Amino acid sequence: MGRYSKGILGPFKGKIGTVIGSTWKGIDYMRSLPKPSSKAASQLQLEQRLKFAMGVGFLKSISPLINLGFKSVEQFSTGFNMAVAYTVKNAITGAYPDYEVDYAKVLISQGPLNAVAGLNIVGEEAGKLTFNWTNNSSNGLASETDKAVILIYSQDSGRYIFTTEGSARNTGTHQFDLQDLSGEQVHVWMAFASENGRLFSTSIYGGIVSIS
Repeated sequence: MGRYSKGILGPFKGKIGTVIGSTWKGIDYMRSLPKPSSKAASQLQLEQRLKFAMGVGFLKSISPLINLGFKSVEQFSTGFNMAVAYTVKNAITGAYPDYEVDYAKVLISQGPLNAVAGLNIVGEEAGKLTFNWTNNSSNGLASETDKAVILIYSQDSGRYIFTTEGSARNTGTHQFDLQDLSGEQVHVWMAFASENGRLFSTSIYGGIVSIS
């Protein structure tokens, strides 16, 4: 990929002839169209394509959350692309073609804020899920005003519920009303975001919880 400054045509987006113009963070780029290959995909390529499809398939419905959660560490790629790369490398398990997502290894955010401490998730109250944690706002970069970032995923129904504006770190608790998921088991993740939304902690997986 070649970087250019204006050029004879000026910056552009999309395809013109045999080149494609695009922009990344205000930088204009131009690259040639990929050449079609007549070679059959190798076994390694087939495996990687399937892992990639599974990673994208799981994360695409929560792309707004993922883009925010990984922006603390993004460099030359979007937060979503970084999350996909991490998931493909670390959270897709099994033997081809019977891969599975290892939810315990999935991250919804990465960053320098102090992670959640003492997480306890309770689903005993009908239609409600309560997150409790230890207030560790005196440690490191943590602040009392950091907001809880929570993802709830029902594998059975394929539904995702998330917030980036949960209760403050110093409250030690946040409750979700999930009447429409009563009787289901859900996967849960939690992290913290700074009050201005610029910094995130690395998320932790809270396990599988049954909603009464």
